[in-house]
Amino acid sequence: KYFCSVGSSGINAEYGDLIGIGTRLFYSSPQDFASNKDAAVANAKVVIKQFSEALGNRSYFAGDNLSCTDFVVFETLDKWERFQPGILDIENISQFMRRIKELPTLQKYFSDPESTRNLPLNNKMANFK
Repeated sequence: KYFCSVGSSGINAEYGDLIGIGTRLFYSSPQDFASNKDAAVANAKVVIKQFSEALGNRSYFAGDNLSCTDFVVFETLDKWERFQPGILDIENISQFMRRIKELPTLQKYFSDPESTRNLPLNNKMANFK
């Protein structure tokens, strides 16, 4: 059985924080985006460190077995890595991201230049797409 709740992994608050930081920044006015970017990235780094602590030495967030939670967390962390390359340079987080990318059923998604992965991450109103 799979757990499909971020809360079941013990990272519910951190997940909400990371989503909120990104949403407030990405959908702010161009002026606010420019002036708040550094602070948002610094706040995101704090939350990503909390994700790292929650993950610990396990393979996945809900334990050693892959769960729906891992895909939800992966998507959010991946968005931050694409926005600020290097922000996920924490060993266990980097390994977690690699494990997801190396899943056999996702190989084509990550390697195909025509995949939806290459579409904008946010809608046209966002400052970061």
